[in-house]
Amino acid sequence: MTLFVTRHGETTLNQQRKFYGSLDVSIDEKGQQQAAELAEKLSSQPLDIIIRSDTTRTQETAQRIIDDHPNATVYVNGDLNEKGFGDWEGLNADEIEAQDPVTWAQWIEKPFDVTPNGAESFATFSNRVLRAVKAYQAILASDANVLIVAHLGTLRVIHQFWVPGTVFLEPRF
Repeated sequence: MTLFVTRHGETTLNQQRKFYGSLDVSIDEKGQQQAAELAEKLSSQPLDIIIRSDTTRTQETAQRIIDDHPNATVYVNGDLNEKGFGDWEGLNADEIEAQDPVTWAQWIEKPFDVTPNGAESFATFSNRVLRAVKAYQAILASDANVLIVAHLGTLRVIHQFWVPGTVFLEPRF
């Protein structure tokens, strides 16, 4: 098996450094360029399976690749969606700190242990992503060429699962 993984293309909310895990947003102009470049890089690469989350941004990123690989089997799985950030969705770090300074400070210190109001806990998120990985275990153990199009947090969880001992630090704002 050859496994390719990629994050969706850029969105306007990326540029604004906003938390938007569960918000369903489109990729922006730069994201469209990134998707076109990725499709070009993968155009001559045989792909048997394409797996993506069920968000608009992964669909838009994957679509050109899917078009170039008409014989690939495509799976869409919501368990690969990004972690939801609850009340913090659509806000940047400064806005979050102004609205929720106590939780923000706690989260900065222990991002895997502190869950903002209305958000998905890291444990729940991680278990959800790993459920998706296990659902495709037979495919991933085959000699198929597989592409996963997902989200930064999702790909970090997958990497940690396959490469035990890997530590990813959350960005500091």
